[in-house]
Amino acid sequence: MNNSMSTMIDEKYTNGLGRFVFQHHEGSFALTPASKIALEAIYQNQHLLAGKGIDWGCGTGCLAITAARIEKVSQVIGLDISEENIREARQNIRNNNVEGKVEVELSDSYAPKTLSGQRKLEAFKKQTQFILANPPSSEGDDGFEFRRIVLRNARVFLQERGVVFLNISYQYGKKRIENLTQQIEGYSYGGLLSSTDWVPFDLQRPDLLHCLETYVEEERREGFEYQFQHPEISNEETKMNAKEALACYKRSGKSPLSKWQTHSFHFKGTE
Repeated sequence: MNNSMSTMIDEKYTNGLGRFVFQHHEGSFALTPASKIALEAIYQNQHLLAGKGIDWGCGTGCLAITAARIEKVSQVIGLDISEENIREARQNIRNNNVEGKVEVELSDSYAPKTLSGQRKLEAFKKQTQFILANPPSSEGDDGFEFRRIVLRNARVFLQERGVVFLNISYQYGKKRIENLTQQIEGYSYGGLLSSTDWVPFDLQRPDLLHCLETYVEEERREGFEYQFQHPEISNEETKMNAKEALACYKRSGKSPLSKWQTHSFHFKGTE
C-alpha cells in the first residue's frame, strides 16, 4: 500500500495515556475534527470507562486503542464495515502496543461478517460497560439514524449503568438529543463530555455539503430544524437553520459554524 499518512498525538495532550501514532493509507479512515473531539472525551473522562467496551464504527481504531490504555479497561472490540479500515486498525493496534486488549472485526453495525467475529461479540452481551461511537451521517433520513441504531442495539450488550460516548455535533439540535431518550427505552442523558469552540461546518468538503443538503430536505419534510451559527455574527439572534445556512453559503461563500461534540448516555436497563 502506498500514500501512508500518520497522525501523532503527543502525551502532553492525553491526560496520562501516553503518546499515540495512528496511520492510515489512501482508502482508509483518517482522523477528522469529530474523531479528535471523541478522543478528547476519552482523555478527560477516563473515570467513566472500565471493563469491556465496544467501538462502533471503529475506523482505523483510534478510539478503541486510546480506551485500551486506561488501566481499568480490560478488553475492547472494534467493529467496522470497511476491510481497509480493519487492516489498518490491526496495524495501529500493534504500533500502539495494545495487542492484548483490542481486537477488531469486520462488521455491519453490530453484526460481524465472520463466525469467529460473531462468537467474540457474543461474549460481550450483557457484559459491556461502555460503547464508543462517532457515526457518520446516515442517508435517506434526517442524517441521525446511525446514532439511534447505536443506542437501540447497544442495549443487547450493555450492563446496567453502562455508558455510551456518542458523537453528536451541535447542528443536530437539542430536540434531537432530547428525543433519543424518549424514542429509545432504557437511557438517561448524561451530558456533554467534550466540545470544540465554534468552527466552520466546512462546505468546501463535498461530504459536509451533502449533509447540509440532506438537512434542508428534512426541514422541508417538517422534521426538527437544525441549528448553525452565522459565520460572521455571533449571538443568539443569529442562529440559522439548514435552509438559512445553505442560502448564506451560496450568497457569501462562507460556511456556517457548528461545534463537534461528544455526549454521554447512561443505560438504566429495560424491563
